Amino acid sequence: MADLIRLLDDACNAMIAGDSQGCESFLERFRARVEHESLDAAARAECGRRLERLRGLAGAAAEGLDASRDWLRELSAVLGGLDVYDRSGRQRVVTDLPARAERF
Repeated sequence: MADLIRLLDDACNAMIAGDSQGCESFLERFRARVEHESLDAAARAECGRRLERLRGLAGAAAEGLDASRDWLRELSAVLGGLDVYDRSGRQRVVTDLPARAERF
């Protein structure tokens, strides 16, 4: 049972680190082990608590991504797009900043 708990803890740590592939890998290893081992009631309860923690972390990550996406959408609307400079480095969007000599 300790190995299963460690796999779930590692999956949580990977989720915290933003490593979705690592998290998925740990969960796949957990699934494969659980398919071949029967768990007693205590092990099921402990795994359930760890999976609930992982679910909370995943929900928080999704909320953070949604908030970031909304912020970028709002920023883009305010700036009129994020394409301030063209490929040659010339400014495409006027920022209304005075020339460097006139700033002070």
